[in-house]
Amino acid sequence: MSGGQQATTGPEPSVFVGSSTTTASARGWGTELPTLTGLRFCAAFSILGMHTIEWCAGFNNTRVFGLVAGLIGLIGMPLFFVLSGFVIHYNYGRHFRHQPFAVATRNFLAARFSRIYPLFFFFCVFGIISDFMANWLADYSGDFWSFVVYSFTLTQGWVYQIVVNNRLLLANGFGLSWSLSCELFFYLSYLIFVFAIIALKKPRDAIIAIMIYSSLVIFMLGFCYLHSDAIGELARPYLRHFIDRNEDFSNSFYRWLFYYSPYARVWEFILGCLTAQLFLLLRDRPVSETEQQWGALLLHVAIFFLILYDIRYVLNVNDSLGQVISFFSLNFGCAVPLAVVIFCSARYKSPITTLLSQSWIVWLGEISYSIYAVHTWTVRPFIRPVTTFSWPLGVDAVLRIGFAIAFTIIVSTATYSIIEVPCRKYFRNKLMRSPSAARAPLPAAVEKEA
Repeated sequence: MSGGQQATTGPEPSVFVGSSTTTASARGWGTELPTLTGLRFCAAFSILGMHTIEWCAGFNNTRVFGLVAGLIGLIGMPLFFVLSGFVIHYNYGRHFRHQPFAVATRNFLAARFSRIYPLFFFFCVFGIISDFMANWLADYSGDFWSFVVYSFTLTQGWVYQIVVNNRLLLANGFGLSWSLSCELFFYLSYLIFVFAIIALKKPRDAIIAIMIYSSLVIFMLGFCYLHSDAIGELARPYLRHFIDRNEDFSNSFYRWLFYYSPYARVWEFILGCLTAQLFLLLRDRPVSETEQQWGALLLHVAIFFLILYDIRYVLNVNDSLGQVISFFSLNFGCAVPLAVVIFCSARYKSPITTLLSQSWIVWLGEISYSIYAVHTWTVRPFIRPVTTFSWPLGVDAVLRIGFAIAFTIIVSTATYSIIEVPCRKYFRNKLMRSPSAARAPLPAAVEKEA
């Protein structure tokens, strides 16, 4: 996940690409899509809310807070990954079509480095210091240097490695940066498959590609689910440490492979890219009244499915369907309806898109990368030991949750202004192929990828 930036150019946030009132000039490449920034806030708040409730409301005699956390948090990472693919292709696909590959690749990677690495570097160093990881050097120097190499190259999520205290390597220091490790893998993969996506020239072809692709991914992951034990046994001889999911699920090979690793999450990103291609192929086609009605229906059906899926997931019913839902909740389970939500939010007007385009929600979306990065530390002062629920302690927990979220937003505003924006501008000027390319104003969505 990466953060956002205030647009310096582009139409007003009220403009919706593809709406019947949008002018032809506004429908081209680079049109601002404020609803996508609003969705980024939804993703960030999903993760922030889940972690804050889980950490600040620990009670051993009620599941209410845990159920609420599960309901809020399920869609967070899938939404970031699908949205990331959508916005990346929406903004960079044209460069690979019209520019030499070397030029497009350099500018693409330079822009992405400028976007995610400075804030990551700051909090990775901060995590090493705050968790006193220098203490590893005495007895676990190998683990320490492995952590340094993998983390600062953003490849910590690419490998299954157990280090000190039988924890995943990626869970130490800046543990949430596993998603940034996935993003780097996505960017490198995009350099390969972008040409297959831009080869889709007709909306019908894009729709068929999305349907076939989604079906194949579901089938592939379902096959892996059915043979997950066999996959684990195949991998075991090649791993120095192997933790079974029945022994410690959080640090197990199973959870790493199907949740943390980019090999299971890249499919969400690709689906986002395919969805963006469909959106671009339709961008110059005015939205008819009939299409508007079908789009609104599709949006509400997707949201309804997500709600049902979410409820079924948090109920944690241990039957065959419940086990399948639990597996797909680790990766692709919400991807298709989320892609529908993103597409409909970008193309059609509705009360939901109007809400997502509110200036305060867009602003929170712009600082969402900082919200994601800082909340591991800003929530800590409000954590209390697990205890028995009582009404006074319940009220206390709710207040601590509220203050923790408010404190996180305050600190995120500071890191966005002090670290994100200045560093992004500096590295773009240094790394882009030419000064004119570095200074050229980008569409609002370019700097708002998930």
